[in-house]
Amino acid sequence: MRNMLIAATVGLVAFLAQDIAQATPAQSPAELRAGPGMSWKKIGQIPAGADVEALSCNEGWTHSWCQVRYGSKTGWVNAPVLGTSRSEVVIAPVVTTNAASLKKRASMFSRVIETIPGGEKVDVLGCPHGLGSGWCHVSYNGKTGFVRGGLLKRQGSVVPQ
Repeated sequence: MRNMLIAATVGLVAFLAQDIAQATPAQSPAELRAGPGMSWKKIGQIPAGADVEALSCNEGWTHSWCQVRYGSKTGWVNAPVLGTSRSEVVIAPVVTTNAASLKKRASMFSRVIETIPGGEKVDVLGCPHGLGSGWCHVSYNGKTGFVRGGLLKRQGSVVPQ
């Protein structure tokens, strides 16, 4: 049964996700954890665009965790960080959903450093409340600032965030 679930999961990833370009290795890493949840110890990071081997995923996928192997490490990642590139399972890069203002500080009233077009890859340096809410510290075109988390998503993620 477990092997069927793994095969179905990998098949679903390949079927549902669009092809995504390889990201710069240092961009928007996924946290590799010792177990399936935020309370488990961080054991490493996997850069966006990196190929991973999906070993298993919890049932349901939505807000679930997948066990992956990256290099010599085996651990768990939050399912929404996974996407596909060609026939590989990868850590999906982070992109802007629409035009986004890169701000000097995490405030609506802060000065705009640059406007980032929709669909552009950004390097997430920190996002205390996760993608989708609050402010995220990002780097784009060699400039560092803050973007509203609601304007960022994992490109080609097989599970909506």
